[in-house]
Amino acid sequence: MGTVGEVRDTEVRIDFFASVAVPVAKSTFVQSRDCKPVALGPATRVYWRNPDTGRWLPGRVASAVDGKYYITFPNHRYDFPIPSAQLRVRWDGDHTDPAAVLGVGAHESGYFRNTRLPFLQGLITERGASANIAGFLSSAVEIYPHQVYAALTVLSDPVQRYLLADEVGLGKTVEAGFVIRQTLIDNPRARIVLLTPDNLRRQWREELIEKFFTDDFPWASIKIRPHDDPSTWADHHGWDLLVVDEAHRLTQVEDPSESSYPQLRALAHSIEKVLLLSATPTTSYFKTHLGLLHLLDPKIYSWADADQFAERYRRRLALADSIYALDSQFTVYLESSVAEIRTLLGVHDPQFELLSSQVLELIDEDFELRPGISDETLKTRVEELRAHVSETYRLHRRVIRNRRANVLDEELEDEFPGYDVRGRQVPTVLNLDAEAHDTAENAVLDWHARVGDHLDQVGPNTDAQLYGAVLKILVSRSGIVVDDLLDTLRWRMNADGPAAERAHLSTEERRALHAAPIVASERELLAELERLDTAKLRKSALERLSEALSSVLLKYRRTVVFCGPGQLGELLADHLRATASKVGVGEHTHGAGPENAHNAVRAWAAPFNPRGERVRLLVVDDSGEDGLNLQLAEAALHLRMPWSPNQLEQRLGRIDRYRSVDAVSHSRPADQYRLTSAQGDVTFTDAWTDLLVEGYELFHDSVSTLQDAIADSISGVWSQGMRQGPAGVHGQTQVIRSALDEAREEIEKMDMLEAIHHSAVQDTGIASKLIRFETEWRAFEAALSGFTSETDGGIGLRHRPGNGTEVFDLRNSKPLVDPRLWHRTVHRVGSANVEGVFNRSVALKKPGTRIFRSGNPLTDALAEWAWHDDRGQATAFSRPYKYQTIGADPYFGFDYLVEADIAPAAALVTEHTDAEKALRRQADRVLTPFSVRVWIDATTGEPVVDEAQRRWLDMPYDKNARKDKNYSGARLRDLFEIFGGPDEYQEATTAAEAASRKHMTVVTDLRKLCDEAQAAAKQRMAVSRAQAQARKAAGHLVSDVDSYLLDTDIAEALVNGLSNPVTRLIAAVCLVRVPGAPRVR
Repeated sequence: MGTVGEVRDTEVRIDFFASVAVPVAKSTFVQSRDCKPVALGPATRVYWRNPDTGRWLPGRVASAVDGKYYITFPNHRYDFPIPSAQLRVRWDGDHTDPAAVLGVGAHESGYFRNTRLPFLQGLITERGASANIAGFLSSAVEIYPHQVYAALTVLSDPVQRYLLADEVGLGKTVEAGFVIRQTLIDNPRARIVLLTPDNLRRQWREELIEKFFTDDFPWASIKIRPHDDPSTWADHHGWDLLVVDEAHRLTQVEDPSESSYPQLRALAHSIEKVLLLSATPTTSYFKTHLGLLHLLDPKIYSWADADQFAERYRRRLALADSIYALDSQFTVYLESSVAEIRTLLGVHDPQFELLSSQVLELIDEDFELRPGISDETLKTRVEELRAHVSETYRLHRRVIRNRRANVLDEELEDEFPGYDVRGRQVPTVLNLDAEAHDTAENAVLDWHARVGDHLDQVGPNTDAQLYGAVLKILVSRSGIVVDDLLDTLRWRMNADGPAAERAHLSTEERRALHAAPIVASERELLAELERLDTAKLRKSALERLSEALSSVLLKYRRTVVFCGPGQLGELLADHLRATASKVGVGEHTHGAGPENAHNAVRAWAAPFNPRGERVRLLVVDDSGEDGLNLQLAEAALHLRMPWSPNQLEQRLGRIDRYRSVDAVSHSRPADQYRLTSAQGDVTFTDAWTDLLVEGYELFHDSVSTLQDAIADSISGVWSQGMRQGPAGVHGQTQVIRSALDEAREEIEKMDMLEAIHHSAVQDTGIASKLIRFETEWRAFEAALSGFTSETDGGIGLRHRPGNGTEVFDLRNSKPLVDPRLWHRTVHRVGSANVEGVFNRSVALKKPGTRIFRSGNPLTDALAEWAWHDDRGQATAFSRPYKYQTIGADPYFGFDYLVEADIAPAAALVTEHTDAEKALRRQADRVLTPFSVRVWIDATTGEPVVDEAQRRWLDMPYDKNARKDKNYSGARLRDLFEIFGGPDEYQEATTAAEAASRKHMTVVTDLRKLCDEAQAAAKQRMAVSRAQAQARKAAGHLVSDVDSYLLDTDIAEALVNGLSNPVTRLIAAVCLVRVPGAPRVR
């Protein structure tokens, strides 16, 4: 909005008003047909230049009559009619500085200063605590260092293409949620697409809304697409952000033309920001990693260079071996390990040479510690060397991998909670005496005997692997009822499609069941089973099962019953709903459907109603074994075990998860139960379950990192089962243990090289600041409440208490805000955004409760008003001083925002659209933004350094207790006379501001803070530069050299910018000390 300054033919010149100090900030000619008159609404803030005095006066529109506006001016009883051509309204562009406003006498009441400055300082504190990532502050999740670090790394990078490869259960969804919310804050119209397994789509949607409040952005497009529908992916080419959950499932290909990989690749390469989520261990098949990295960077990780990638991968395994051997406990091997690493690196790495020499100098010629050297000193030096090699030669620097062991051991500070998971325990055995159960178990034994006899006839060990694959599927569908076993055999014998659907046979299982030739006696077995009265057996079995479970269920409030694939889950849920009246039964099965299943989990997890059921049971088939959050369970019953230990790991991971606020009372693992029959371990089911417990040790701790070794072992186990029966399966216990121990060691080696090296690299400072800020939330509440209050100095935004929340009444308020801004805010801030809390702990206990922090739409709207509205920017008043008897002593005070200069770094990454935002976050990590206040004695031009005097000047404006008086109306002339006139006052203001900038380092810690930040950053920069140079030489180990060097150039530019930080004036005041003492009531 501007005013017409000149008319020239078909063009008009529009002049834009910034402030009374800069009446014309910009002028531009436009076609007159492109302009239209704007009517100023009531309460619009306007400025009028009094033609008699030449002074500008601020006012507000009261009404409009006959082309004139009636304006209310401060300290005047009546409204004045002013022609519209004489009025000015501030434009939406850059505003002039407060000192200029103060210098022309356009200041306002000191009460506005009292409310505005604390709010701005609170916003600056939030920015410093969060590294300018408001998504951390406004998301309703706990603050944990590893999650903050991961999201911070992504969001601080001008190139936001990352693989989040944390081990299972460490909260990759939260890390992605932070990135998604911040993307929306940066661009409220962003287009974001998530690819996720179909059964997790609703959970993702729920978490994004309840924890990350994506519904705050109604103009954004957020689509959650299933993995198994690649035909829709092309619709999202060119969107702003792609997030792929369980990304390894889509990249397990031998060739880039297989499966849905071509569609995924096309989508990923069309989008600038990509986030891949996968818990795939670093030792997994190299093509899986190539497939993932190619999505991030097709030039560096090309499928055409797969052989080179494989060779680089092989070399890294050898390097991992040597790093693993570099152990401070074995001093005799340190020298040889250093030599091996040097050979494998094959480059001159000065930093490696320095750090390795610092290790070796601590031991003598007999490989013993030198006198006076402690074990801890050697351990620290070795850790530094390991960290250097890890960070310098990591396969790809945009892979973030936190390890479960490191995170669970991590303690930010003693008073802050650690990242706790539920844990696991060995299952208790429940006996089930049911004819149907025994029939199914015996049928599997019978099948094995018949097929085994056939194999013995055709040759020993012939096709044991093929038939072992059939055996494992039959075992996974046996137990309790016969129905699923029957359907599995029907598919094998007759290719019965509906039977395969009922048994929930996967594509892989269907292929395996048809791969082994059918033995004639198998058809006889199927015929015998089909003659059974399955309905009668089913009813009897479910009744027996209910009896067996009754003693267990009533001990717990929430229990999960895992039934595995097939009809068992649906049958059991139906039976319990009909017979267990005291138990609330929920069902998460294929038959229930995604929507009902999702609602069942919500109802199961909801707080208990004192008048409702006291026990809840959630019956789950294989549809609920991936991705669900069931950590509220107090007990879990496993009616059937999956044939894959990796699938059981996924199942157990539903309960052995992060202990969120709603599960905080569950400090111990959920009780586990499994079934056995009267026949015991002579059945395949019992033998296999024993191997899962004792061999794979799945019920002791997470084995997610061992998934590849486990997958490799399955075929051998079931082949032995085919050869030797249940005893063959049970006999694999020690073999499996040894194989997994060996795999653990290999993973430990590679993770030591690839995972984030906490002690040397991970910056927990931001997480620490965030947590400290949250402990002091009342200060921000007071600042925001003061700014919005209806008392003197507040903008008059009404609010009332809600149901444990605060509710701001946007619809019925008429705040002291420009109507255009106000209507824009009402349109932008939805009804849900105005209700929330200030205490994060309260929000965590009530899912869906918003937090009033930066990033919340209402808070951001208030911040926009505070930064741009000129009320409170400039203030002038007198204050009596009891020790002063004559004269008047003026002082000028200036409040500055100090931040790092990002201009040199921004010049290096102009091709990336959001580079400036990412660089600002990097800069805020290097130098935390802060505010400083400088007082200048207007008489001498010198800074005020006396602390007592500064405290007196800093006291808020108070016309009652301190008898402060604004220089407004007729008193403005008194202020000018102190300086000799209005021009002299303006000159004094300008001179004082210049002096405040010159003397800023005298009265603040600015120079010290900048020097300390620069020294620390330069030290880190030296290491990074050395790593970049070493990485450049080590092409046989790594590929992403050019981008790594660019990163170090950017960081170096930011560090150099610390020597001359940017200072922005945010408020100015002229305080005149006058004779007299304030009367205290």
